[in-house]
Amino acid sequence: MGTLSVSQLAIHECLTELRAACRRPIDEAALESLVDWLRPNFDEILDRPDGKAHWTDAGPQMRDNSRYLGCLADFFGYEAGVTVVGATQLRKAFTLVEAACRVGQRSGPA
Repeated sequence: MGTLSVSQLAIHECLTELRAACRRPIDEAALESLVDWLRPNFDEILDRPDGKAHWTDAGPQMRDNSRYLGCLADFFGYEAGVTVVGATQLRKAFTLVEAACRVGQRSGPA
């Protein structure tokens, strides 16, 4: 296997955190759909010359966000009474995490 790009490494790390935080199995097709939707943003931001430095700065928070996503998806799976977390639970969790995400936001007035 060749060397991973920064975006591929970041996605792998985020997925590892998400899966670890979700106590229920996750439907792989639903998870892959989420990743496919997010991948262009990861590629655009992290596969440019300053991408590694950006991941060094934002990586800890993105891994945290991935854990929150996994935990919330598990909660929504519990709420729905499903044994496998699906697209609906991932979308609900992502909506909450995205609303609270501060990665890329400016601090202070613009």
